[in-house]
This record gives sequence, C-alpha cells and structure tokens, in this order.
Amino acid sequence: MRGDKAILFETVSYAVSDGVAFIELNRPERHNAINSVMSRELPEVWRAFDADPAAIVAIVTGAGEKAFCTGADLADLPELALDERGTPLIESIRWTPLQNQVWKPVICAVNGRTMGGGLHFVADCDIVIASDGASFSDPHVSVGLVSGLEPVALARRMPMGAVLRMALMGSGEELTVQQACALGMVSEVSEPSELIERACAIAHCIKRNSPNAMAHTKRAIWGSKDASLMQASHEAWRMIVRHNETPDFFEGIKAFTEKREPHWAAYRGSHSRDDGRSDQVPDPTDSYVKRAT
Repeated sequence: MRGDKAILFETVSYAVSDGVAFIELNRPERHNAINSVMSRELPEVWRAFDADPAAIVAIVTGAGEKAFCTGADLADLPELALDERGTPLIESIRWTPLQNQVWKPVICAVNGRTMGGGLHFVADCDIVIASDGASFSDPHVSVGLVSGLEPVALARRMPMGAVLRMALMGSGEELTVQQACALGMVSEVSEPSELIERACAIAHCIKRNSPNAMAHTKRAIWGSKDASLMQASHEAWRMIVRHNETPDFFEGIKAFTEKREPHWAAYRGSHSRDDGRSDQVPDPTDSYVKRAT
C-alpha cells in the first residue's frame, strides 16, 4: 500500500495517507498466518500508529484474496515470553490495537478466511466489516489446543451461545459472513472488490471527528466491558471530565456556534503524557465557555 508515510516491516505493510493508516498482514503465501517475526512486528506497528499524530484512524486487512489471517503459523510459532518460573506470559500475545492499549479508532476489513488467532483482530477492533465470501472458524480444540483468548474476547461483542458453539465444534463449524453479520461479529458485508473502498469511506468519516474525544470515548466503551455498570459509568464520567480540559472541548462548541469546520488538536497517543489537555485555562467570561458549563 502506498501512502504519504510508510515504515518498512518484513511481514506487515504499514503506510499513512491523509490521516488514515493502512496496516496489511503480508504473508499471503501462508494465508497471513502469524509467525515469530510478525508477532514481534505487530506491537511495533501499533506503537508507530499510536505515536503518530498524523494517523487518526487505522484500517487493518490481509494481503491476497483468500485469507485475512489463519492464526498462528504452526511451522514458525510466535515466541512466548516467560516469567521467572518459566511460565508463558499472556503479554506475549500483543497482536491487536486493544492488546497494545491503542485508543485510536481501528477498522478491521476482513478480506477472506479467518481462523483461530485471526479472530483476535475481529474481537478487538472497533468496527469490523467483511467481504462477501469471508468465513470464520476456531479449530483450536480439533488439534488439541485450548480455545481461550479469542472466544473470551468475542463473547464481549456477540452472543455467548454462538461463541461456545464455534469454539467447541472446532474445525467442524465455519461461520459464513452472513451468519457472522447476523450475530454481530461483523457489522457490514461488502463486495470483495469494494471492501477497502468501503473501509476508507468509514475511515474518512471518522477522521473528521475530534481525535482526543474519540480516544476518550473508545477507552470508556471498551473499559465498560471489564467493569460493573456503576464502575463503568464512573470511569466514563472520568473520561468526560478529562476530555473537558482539552482544547477540542472548547473548539467543538465554538466551531458549532460559529457554523464552521472545527480545527482539532492532534492526539499524541495513549502512551504520551500529552493527551490533548490544555495548559491554557479558557476565559470563563467567553460566551461559548459559559454555555458549555
């Protein structure tokens, strides 16, 4: 993929153009299965996206026409970090934006067959669209492996019964894209030739919004899945109060009242101390500030 800015990786294509980062799993000869190199590179890709203020939204897809991602490459398994007792650490699996605590919006454009570990992206991206002909399966138990992380994550966005059926039937169950859409795993189905065009249309709609407001919104919504309603509501309120200290809060209101396009501040990434909050306290006598408060 071409763009205004590109970073070279061995197994992933990464380029940024007009505010949109294009991330392509690039091992089509192995159906974009995640090997040891891709497992190391994916966290680097997400860090690059997160830290780049020019990249507002990302689209992640797979190279080729047959598969989006068929999970871990059994011929070159990803390396696992170990604790002091030699036990593998869950932090070894950092393939998705959510696993890397990236709060910028991410669209997953599923362009073909998705199996096992490929379901991580479906579970953890914010908007999932797929081409007609895409399919989804979880063969872990059919090869003697526990299906744990992917179905646990998927159960946050689709019915538990459907997740259990797919996980326990293993290679004997493959969801069509139409079934996946009906269950909420996928939000939209596109013709294969129009998939990336449709993803770009969604991305360009998203990028018009306040990057800081979207980051706080995404963090509040995903955080709600790990908490009770009361805890989630309090955390969402903290995100609102935190965002109300940023320049975008005041700029959005001012642009609306002045009937013009807003000029948003850049979002510096979830790991930056500069989260868009302003050191300048607006003058409370300003009419739009008074209306906002």
